[in-house]
Amino acid sequence: MLVLLFTAACGAQYHSAEPQTQGTVHLSTASTEDTEVVAEGVAAVTSSVDIARDHALDDALRKAVEQGVGTWIDSETRVSNFQLIEDNIYSRSRGYVSSYRIIDEGLEGDLYRVVLRAMVKTRAVGDDLSAIGILLAEQGRPRVMVLVRELGENENLSDLRMDADAVETRIMEHFRDRGFPVVDEATVGAILQADQLRLILQGDDETAKLMGLRAGAEIVIAGTIHHQSEERQIAGSYRTVHSYTASTRAVSSATGSLMAGSAFTLELPFSETAARDRTADSTAAYLENAILEGWTVSENLTEIFASGADYAKASELRTSLGERVRGVSDVVIRNLSGAQATFEVVSETTSAEILDALAEMNDLLTVTGFYGNRIEIVFR
Repeated sequence: MLVLLFTAACGAQYHSAEPQTQGTVHLSTASTEDTEVVAEGVAAVTSSVDIARDHALDDALRKAVEQGVGTWIDSETRVSNFQLIEDNIYSRSRGYVSSYRIIDEGLEGDLYRVVLRAMVKTRAVGDDLSAIGILLAEQGRPRVMVLVRELGENENLSDLRMDADAVETRIMEHFRDRGFPVVDEATVGAILQADQLRLILQGDDETAKLMGLRAGAEIVIAGTIHHQSEERQIAGSYRTVHSYTASTRAVSSATGSLMAGSAFTLELPFSETAARDRTADSTAAYLENAILEGWTVSENLTEIFASGADYAKASELRTSLGERVRGVSDVVIRNLSGAQATFEVVSETTSAEILDALAEMNDLLTVTGFYGNRIEIVFR
């Protein structure tokens, strides 16, 4: 008997594409779920031609996804409850670029222009290793740290073992095999204390975030898997049935936010090893797919931590980001206490593009740090 129940929460991030040279074709063959499109992207040259080229390529890839996914949308879906939903279609489409080739690019006055031919897919990202490679590259090849422990029938977190067990090792191997850089066990062991591990396994995302940052990991996979067994009568004879209940999550080290969550119970007779492996594989596959799908959604959250702040400077920054950075849909001042302030920037553009915009505001601030989706600044 196999019992599976999944629940999930998935954070959203927009991804920018990795630069490629003109004429180079990357990745795989077309399928019936592929749509070939030609798309053009442009970006203003403000500080660097290379940065403008990257932004133009991002723009072209974004438009390619919009065109490709648009072919799958029935015109009747454009109105729902008397409200236009066209602006929301692409953020929910799960479309992605599986391959592309730049066919023309160059400077045109103060603009950089890129034209590309792209293959756009709409099926699950996790079904295509080539697409996973593109997404990983676009996200800067984020490293994964895995902290998952198996607990037996009479064990709890007070009996915690510091060394990686079979479940954790198998989850690590899954992510490594799929192309994710994985933090090795020795690195984790050198920085992690038993109390910290216990807090993380209990669901403390702030500790998970801090340990991820110390280990150089952008994603922390954490949780517990409880094992029980009992004798049951199956087909006229008694068999040992192994039950594994898994509760795991993926946390962003940049923001401490939940990227994905998984909870399920699996029961399998005869083999304890087979049940354990199936549980680890199901956990890893589900979290991976949720993370990848989050990266295909065109909404990115960037956190800005500011020192030397006051209300006037915070308001000026909020206005400037909304007016000067393309794709910014909202800038929220989360807190302003003393000279410290925290901002959340919601945008279709990447955090790197937000960083570029902040770097140009040298009359207002100085950028002092950048890690993943977290930017640190000091107001002048």
